[in-house]
Amino acid sequence: MPDPRMVGVMQGYAFQQRKGSAFYHLFRELDDAGGLAGVADLDIPRWLRMGLRIKNVAASRIKWNARDQLDLTRYHLLSHKGKRALRSFDGEFNSVLQIGSNMNLNAYCSEKDIPAFSFHDNNVFAYTRSLPPGILPKSRIQAAIGYEKRVYEGLSGVFTMSKTLARSFVTDFGLPEEKVHYAGFGSPFVAESLGSKEYGHQRILFVASHSFERKGGVTLLNAFRKVKKSFPEAQLVLVGRDWDIDEPGVEIHGFLDKRDPVDNAKYQQLFRGASMFVMPSFNEAFGEVFVEAMSHGLPCIGTNTGVMPEIICGNGAGEVIEPGDVEALAENILGLLGDPRGLREKGEAGHLAVRTEYSWDNVVGRVNKVVNSFL
Repeated sequence: MPDPRMVGVMQGYAFQQRKGSAFYHLFRELDDAGGLAGVADLDIPRWLRMGLRIKNVAASRIKWNARDQLDLTRYHLLSHKGKRALRSFDGEFNSVLQIGSNMNLNAYCSEKDIPAFSFHDNNVFAYTRSLPPGILPKSRIQAAIGYEKRVYEGLSGVFTMSKTLARSFVTDFGLPEEKVHYAGFGSPFVAESLGSKEYGHQRILFVASHSFERKGGVTLLNAFRKVKKSFPEAQLVLVGRDWDIDEPGVEIHGFLDKRDPVDNAKYQQLFRGASMFVMPSFNEAFGEVFVEAMSHGLPCIGTNTGVMPEIICGNGAGEVIEPGDVEALAENILGLLGDPRGLREKGEAGHLAVRTEYSWDNVVGRVNKVVNSFL
């Protein structure tokens, strides 16, 4: 039985490589394990990409992005480019692994009689549930659902980063359970020893490179003002953008590029110096930053949406609240800050999960095992 020799296919791989995304790490780890023949990077010319963006213009940026995200014109264009890239690929391969569902390569793979798989941190059902109600017409959502379903029906298997998303493919799309495979995700950081970790500093860390409001930044800021009344020395550390916030106890750090050694060292030091990590986001496709926090032994508070209950509560690493609930968030922060021993216990639980579950060795092993069964 031959070993997997996959061709990875995705839009914007070079950009994902520059920002060190999870998908870049996936392909790098598959390559290190000898299971990757190469990556086909699909790129739409800038002028055409701008034209597609203009076609979907809307007064609200959220609506504009949503219309662009579910633009089937782009999907068909990427499908054409993907099939052409596979036909011209320089090298031998026996399987295809595409990132996401914004391309349909099934006809090519069926013609060549090779198994094809997709890898996901999201799908259209999970994505549209994260949007404000009524922001897109039902017809546009149904068209996207129909497109994705046709992609999945022609694949040999579907990999997901989370168990929550795996359930969505079964319950929302009606895919057979044996076709959907939880692969997981690996932490970008080594789970360091917690021997010298201090939990009494009352430092609350929040990280978001965009969408301060959608990531729960406003909710957290309002909750923090309540926390300060009981813990005057508490600090809120905001990382990701130079937000225009100037009030007692709030410390702001701009964007820190993890690819830059100096920025990466500062980024990790902020995790080491924090007592807990809080990001009460209105939805998270995967929530990589929670795993980053757990790598540093930080208890987490998120919300009861998306994948956050799985990552946080499923590993005993913290608590979740309803999105936008300022009172509940303040109460949870106060409870944790007032219990350093409980903070340590939750931090250690998350730290253990990173060492035993969120590793790239696990991900690569799961992917290769499934792909190998089709060869």
